[in-house]
Amino acid sequence: MRKWILLILATFLLVLNMDINRPVGENEVIKQDKETPIDKTFAIIYPVAHPFFEKVTEAARENAAEVGVKIVIDAPKIASAQDQAQILQKYIEQQVDGIAIGATDPEMITPIIDKAVEKNIPVVCFDTDAPSSKRYAYIGTDNYLAGLHLGETVAKHLHYKGDLIVSSGLPTMENLRQRIKGLKAVVERYQGLSIKQISYSNGTAPNTLTNIEKMVDQYPDFDGFVGIDSLAGPAAITVWKAHGLQQKAVTFDDLPIILEGIENGQVTSTISQNQSKWGKLIVQRLSELVNGQEVIEKEFTNTIEINNNYQN
Repeated sequence: MRKWILLILATFLLVLNMDINRPVGENEVIKQDKETPIDKTFAIIYPVAHPFFEKVTEAARENAAEVGVKIVIDAPKIASAQDQAQILQKYIEQQVDGIAIGATDPEMITPIIDKAVEKNIPVVCFDTDAPSSKRYAYIGTDNYLAGLHLGETVAKHLHYKGDLIVSSGLPTMENLRQRIKGLKAVVERYQGLSIKQISYSNGTAPNTLTNIEKMVDQYPDFDGFVGIDSLAGPAAITVWKAHGLQQKAVTFDDLPIILEGIENGQVTSTISQNQSKWGKLIVQRLSELVNGQEVIEKEFTNTIEINNNYQN
């Protein structure tokens, strides 16, 4: 089995590398139109550098150029709450004009967010929230409803009965916790469904791949796979290819590698978060806050199921 894992891991990392055309780099400054006067700087801090956030970056860049804002993109190289806390602290010390952050660990990051707000730096959360903090707004998915959508989708494909294995990321992330809560609510709704195991990774692709391989080995008669985070889908595709698996696989996000997996039959459906809308909303809401305007506390983007037949 160890040889299988090493072989699959090498293949998975190669495929994931090919899929990342321009990963979000640490401390990447988005260049603006030279003719647009710039007098504000906003920092956008992702939970981790990952191609999922490319659409967010692109939308933020477009809107920032229109309003004359300098955007700095930053993220831990791996999902690390401590690294993200240090990055947030750095931008507070630099006295940027506004901060948007997807909180990897809400408990750890909350006092630092509060510190920023106390220093008159407005903060909004996106993707994953820190609801107990003094942040002004949350932009992104209603992750509990997204979990319900995910659960209903896999239930439909399994005709409402079967055993599930589930792959998630860091257990501290609020968005993933809410998605799992929604998934569990659906499983409780249908007596024929059950969850055999939920496996949590350390937020890295190799660990996610290893966890899925172990669950497939431990529960060979499982009926469906559910991916909670953006790493689960690509990892599942690699495992499905290696073993020729036919079980249903429903996962999150619309990465090119996942859409290709749908076309090739490794993924049954994926749930898109419409994250392209987040970048524009981040710039707009921070701009409003620095100008003394009030903003809506929670703005949700709808989730969409994508499969070979339709989008819903």
